[in-house]
This record gives sequence, structure tokens and C-alpha cells, in this order.
Amino acid sequence: MPTPIGHALAGLAVAGASRKAGDRIPASHVAILMFCAVAPDLDLALRLLDGVNHHRGPSHSLGAAVLAGMAGLLVRRLGADLPSAWAISSAWASHVLLDYLGLDTSPPIGEMALWPVSGAFFASPVSVFYDIPRSFSGWAIRHNALAVAIELAVLAPLTLICWGRLRPRGAGGEQ
Repeated sequence: MPTPIGHALAGLAVAGASRKAGDRIPASHVAILMFCAVAPDLDLALRLLDGVNHHRGPSHSLGAAVLAGMAGLLVRRLGADLPSAWAISSAWASHVLLDYLGLDTSPPIGEMALWPVSGAFFASPVSVFYDIPRSFSGWAIRHNALAVAIELAVLAPLTLICWGRLRPRGAGGEQ
């Protein structure tokens, strides 16, 4: 499962993709979308409260992404300056996608990606991102540093493309 750095980069990519061409996006909107991309992992804190592993449960689902977008829409209608509901849902869903593509080594394997429609856990047969041991041993620190390097290699170019800072080959009218 990706680190918070990888998830935050995905939120940053969503922020870039959600702006209209040539428009500036408020820094507060960027911060909110980055938070939404990391937020599903707040379920880790629930273990501190009741000792039960809730990680990769309902918060790691497309249903939760829809609920986050609906909450954002409601708060926007009350007058708050927030990104669009679509952008909020997309940032949350980016977490679901990245975790789906991450190596999972602790049962239950996968995530409840289709909650509330299904309580089944889903895991990709192909892992793009490393698992993240929650340890401070020398091995874990090296492992996590490599995991971050892979996330940067995969997600930084995507983020730059979403912000219009990097053009895919052949883009921009080149022939």
C-alpha cells in the first residue's frame, strides 16, 4: 500500500486535473484534495480506540468516495469555498485505486473497494507499489525509502502532466 506521500501526490494530480485550462486553483482547494486523497488511512486511528483492525475497510471504497463528494457538495451549498464534489470524490477514489495497485501482505488481503454494495476484499493481481511496514528497523526504513522512490517515479510524472507542466510525447500539436 502506498505511503502518505504517494497518496498526497495523487491528490495533487487530481487538483491539477480538476482546474479549467488556464485557471488558477486556490491553494486551499489543493490542500483539501491532497487531504481527501490521504484521508481513508485515518481508519488506522480507530485501532487505537478499540483495538480492532479497521484498515482497508469501508473508508477504502468507492462508496466512501461518493459519500465524501456528497458531503463536499452539501458544505459547498452552505457557502464554504471547497473544490467541486467531483474533485473531492476523485481525490478520495485515487486512494482506493493506489491501494488496489499496492502490495498487501497483511490479512485480510485487499480492500473493500465496492462497499456498500459488497463487503468483499479486492486486490490487484499486479502490484505497482510496495507494502509499507510500520516499523523503524533499518530494513523497514530502507524498504520504505524504496517504496517512496517508486511512488515518486510513477506519480510525479502523472502529477506534472495533470498540471500541464509535462506534455506526453506527441502532445501539444507536435508532429
